Amino acid sequence: MRVVLFNPRAQRAHRRLPLSLLHVSRGIPDGHELCFVDGNVEADAEDRLRALCQSGRVLLLVTVMPGPQLRAALPLVRLLKGVNPELTVVWGGYFPSVHPEVVAREPAIDAVVLGQGEDTLAELVAAVETGGSLAMAGTAVWEGGALRRGTGRPLRVSSSYGPTPFHHVDMARYAARSFLGSRTYNLHTSVGCPYFCNFCAVVNLYAGRWLPDPAEAVIAEVRTLADQYGANAVEFHDNNFFAWEKRCREVADGIAASNVSWWGEGRIDTMLGFSGDTWEAMARSGLRMVFFGAESGDDEALARMDKGGLQVADTLALNRMAKHHGIRPEFSFVLGNAGDPERDVRRSLELVRRLKAENPDCEIILYLYTPVPLPGQWEEAERLGMRFPDDLDGWLQPPWTAFDHRRTESTPWVTPALRRDIFDFETVLNARFPTHTDLNLGPVRRRLLASLAAARWRWGLNRYPVELRALQKVWAYRRPEEMGF
Repeated sequence: MRVVLFNPRAQRAHRRLPLSLLHVSRGIPDGHELCFVDGNVEADAEDRLRALCQSGRVLLLVTVMPGPQLRAALPLVRLLKGVNPELTVVWGGYFPSVHPEVVAREPAIDAVVLGQGEDTLAELVAAVETGGSLAMAGTAVWEGGALRRGTGRPLRVSSSYGPTPFHHVDMARYAARSFLGSRTYNLHTSVGCPYFCNFCAVVNLYAGRWLPDPAEAVIAEVRTLADQYGANAVEFHDNNFFAWEKRCREVADGIAASNVSWWGEGRIDTMLGFSGDTWEAMARSGLRMVFFGAESGDDEALARMDKGGLQVADTLALNRMAKHHGIRPEFSFVLGNAGDPERDVRRSLELVRRLKAENPDCEIILYLYTPVPLPGQWEEAERLGMRFPDDLDGWLQPPWTAFDHRRTESTPWVTPALRRDIFDFETVLNARFPTHTDLNLGPVRRRLLASLAAARWRWGLNRYPVELRALQKVWAYRRPEEMGF
């Protein structure tokens, strides 16, 4: 039987390995024809997908995020299903796992895989071959006008399924040029996250469980990328790469000889507890930047987010610590918390100014708060009018088409005026301190932008920065979140 694994095109076609598909393919038994189709690197991806799925018994596996990938995938699978009645369509990934009912209700989709999918796929393949039911542990299907959701499967350490099967794809296509290096590849080396932030969908999927690959497995993957595919930079796309200091130190020591620059995502209060020796070892090994969820400049908002006791003072301390060790911190904020959005925004933007004053090289990413269906803030969001669409066609309409960008009008408690204040501030910020990650913005343009924005930044004159916005548009300025994972 042919198994087709499809990664729909995102809005920005980053050359990043489709790790979700590569990982789940380890669960597909030997003897099947595996075909990977990636809309982010293949110009003819849709045509090739049609050819692979037009006839015969085919299992089509699709990984989907909301927004651009959903817009690309839904019309296509409807078309393919209509052409080939023997086609079995299964969706997995972030969006279907968080919203299984709305996905499973779609007639063109036969089943949803929930969370980690390797073991589930092994059984799904057998069910498709024998014509058996797709309702099983780890799936959700629509039967008899209702969602039938199977029991959850126990999580397993990802590396227990074997190394990432890079040989399934053309690796040369994924050697991306980034601020880290000229040949940047991505890895994912753990399952889940050990924290319970109530605005994060990772909690929906893993409920505070975190299973890291052993350090030796991580080191082996990096060496494979460096030795066999010429990598000089690696992005670790784990939800929390730095959750365990001992593992981080072992990885840093183990990859130092590979001469790769690297990036990962960590938690502020966790890394504040790392020893100076560990920080120095990570810096020597090539760690250049760490993504941190600062989230808010308001301690009360952080408490509502269930950030585990994180304080604004911790963010300031981490900023100084990272600067001392020569590692650039990348701070993400989710602005417009439902409790008191104006206070949250005001204090957060004040914190951004303090962070930049103490460490101009830190990176800042500004998002709008977008809740997920978790206890804590979701009840307040619903009270204020937050509603997700009831079907996939609703998700194809504004403002949901851009929901994954976290810059939309989907949160009714954030007024247009407050949203404008955020984006005006962001425009001035990005002009005064152009991101290091945008390689297409040369030194002359950087200096000109910074000079033009200097007075606005100094005096807080953020309203209507039309001249800066125009230059950023003409020069195709790309914000740090557009260049990252």
